[in-house]
Amino acid sequence: MMAMLSFVAGCSSGGSDGKVDLRLRARVDRLNKEAFMNRFDNPHLTIAYSYRSIGLLRDSLPDYSDGLLRAYNNLAFGYYILAEHDSTALYTDSVIAIAAQLPGKWLSARQRNTEVERVIAQLMQVRLLQRSCRIADSYQLLYDINQSKVLNHQPNNYLYSFAQMEYYITSLTLNYHYRNSAVASSSGTTLSSDTKDAMRGLLAEVEQARQNLKCDYAEDMSLNYALAHSYYRLAAASKSDPFLLGKSYDYLTANAKMLARPGQYCIYHLANVFQLQAFIAADTNILRDTYISHPRCSAKLQKLMQATQSIYLTDTTLAAPAYGLNMFRVSTDLFFQTVDPYQHLGAVVAAAEYCLHVGAIDQADQYYTMALEDNTWHDGMAPKFESMLYDGLIRMGYTSSAEVNAQWYAREMELLDLINRNESADLMLQDRLFRSETRNRYYIVAITVGSLFLILLVSLVLLLRRRSKVLKREKQALYQAKKQDIERIANVETCLSVMRHDINPFLSFLTRKNLDPDMRQEVLDQLLRTFSNIKNWTNLSIPAGLQFQPSTFPLSEVFDSVGASCARLNPQVQLILHPTTLKVQGDRQLTEILLRNLVNNALQHTPHGKVTVSAEIHADDQRFVHIQVHDTGTGMDAETLENLFRADKKMQTPTDPSAPHGTGFGLILCRYIIKRHDDNTLRGCRIWAESEPNRGSTFHFLLARGDNTDSRPDPQTKDKNTH
Repeated sequence: MMAMLSFVAGCSSGGSDGKVDLRLRARVDRLNKEAFMNRFDNPHLTIAYSYRSIGLLRDSLPDYSDGLLRAYNNLAFGYYILAEHDSTALYTDSVIAIAAQLPGKWLSARQRNTEVERVIAQLMQVRLLQRSCRIADSYQLLYDINQSKVLNHQPNNYLYSFAQMEYYITSLTLNYHYRNSAVASSSGTTLSSDTKDAMRGLLAEVEQARQNLKCDYAEDMSLNYALAHSYYRLAAASKSDPFLLGKSYDYLTANAKMLARPGQYCIYHLANVFQLQAFIAADTNILRDTYISHPRCSAKLQKLMQATQSIYLTDTTLAAPAYGLNMFRVSTDLFFQTVDPYQHLGAVVAAAEYCLHVGAIDQADQYYTMALEDNTWHDGMAPKFESMLYDGLIRMGYTSSAEVNAQWYAREMELLDLINRNESADLMLQDRLFRSETRNRYYIVAITVGSLFLILLVSLVLLLRRRSKVLKREKQALYQAKKQDIERIANVETCLSVMRHDINPFLSFLTRKNLDPDMRQEVLDQLLRTFSNIKNWTNLSIPAGLQFQPSTFPLSEVFDSVGASCARLNPQVQLILHPTTLKVQGDRQLTEILLRNLVNNALQHTPHGKVTVSAEIHADDQRFVHIQVHDTGTGMDAETLENLFRADKKMQTPTDPSAPHGTGFGLILCRYIIKRHDDNTLRGCRIWAESEPNRGSTFHFLLARGDNTDSRPDPQTKDKNTH
């Protein structure tokens, strides 16, 4: 090791590349090329060739810095494939240290190559950070590489193409594999809308740029796999989009065709082809009909299977779960023929997880046994895969030993804590980088204004203004947060009082002796409905409670569900729900709770007659749907109507549980649900009531319209009657 370090120091201070013997340099270049070409198929050979190159450089070519940097980068890649991460880090650090000490007085082709070799070493560091779940550090380094603009020179040479392809591969895997819910399995795929938009942009950029990038076939397959995986993730997050899934199959087919060519067979990349098919079959967000029945996807999948059959014979059935089990089996077998322990562990964990999901317990047991008996991987090599391994072992009851299970559980918690801390750091980094990028763009605009003095002056003024706005926004945000906290506290206090008034009569009534069983059951049912409303209101009021899940859905589904659940609440009253074809935007579950409370309230306050529910496009603003619940019941006076939806007003509850109730939590809950819709959809959602004593009541509420293609009112057709 000391000899190697002294050699590094000698090269770092070495002379000009013009003194390099061309014949010896050609031998070094050949050795480096052989090392590079074997990096996936035989990383041990890559390491051997690299050491031979370094030996020649040490003995005869101490000034050939380019050859030394290439040899070290080849060594780093070879050790990376062997998952010997300490050795990988040693050689990437050496490349970066040597590149920093080389003379930088000119920007010759040699100097540009030095910069590119340094970037290649940094990209390998990014990959090491990804495997260790240090996503924030990984993204920061990738961001710094992008900001350095080294790869923007785009000279037409092999080294630049390799570096740019590595940059794109690393960007795709970081953003849409390691950063956004890593291993594909039965857990499904989730991406935010902003992430999906950014993903489409990055994919378009990569596909445009790669037309001018030429490297070896192994690098082509690596980039194809990164694109295929990203398109699959985007398809899963886009409701099983057949076009996007078809793009994924296209790139896998391209890899299969390359693997079939003479001299281009590579087990590592063939395993990736089968494993991604397994991930697609396992992902619950990918509908089987998409690749079984859809003309585009099914045809592309058949082409892929034909291409792979010419290389590796497999079962061609697409039946579930046999297809997924077969793809996981083949990919795992292939990965275990490679020397990459990281892929060994990842393959068996993903395969075992799918087996548990589909109930193939014996096969899951076999995969976990493979993992435990594989002595190539070690603790800390892959925190994410290792935590999934222990979780699966515990869930399936692999061993009955309490001591072993306790050790596995402790190790899993330790790894999950590491992963969670790094995810938190990643979120903080994204916020910091976003602000940094915004500030940088601001500075660039200022620089173009004029002279150096004016630029400095304007930059300071703009920076102060921006800081003032940030402080103002933060102050406003604190004010709003405080206001919301005060409102929540007030709501909790007042609604606890309402809860006491609503519940006490029921409890008092239940303590009576010789209570009629039917009456006791009715009181219990009403008490349970009150508690249900309390639970729903609490979920809506607490920040970590019930989350708003926006979607567009037909009102007819809500009408049907409410009609079925409320039809027998009051046999003396006819419940009529008018058919509708309208759709609304909002939370389907909350909308159903809202309508059920209004219908239940109407049935309770209507001794006889009917309750009618209808929906139409709002006459004054066609962006909204107007829903009405009308009853022929007891009605309300002006004071009751005014305080109907207010949590700070105590509504009196009769002492007789069989009598019509006060509003209690039901209508307070309705008001909160409408507020949630108003905050999350079109501004203008509201609820109100009209009533007169002994003349019935009508409750109205507005929701955002889900289909704006037809502005005509919904025709009122045949009534739907339920009793």
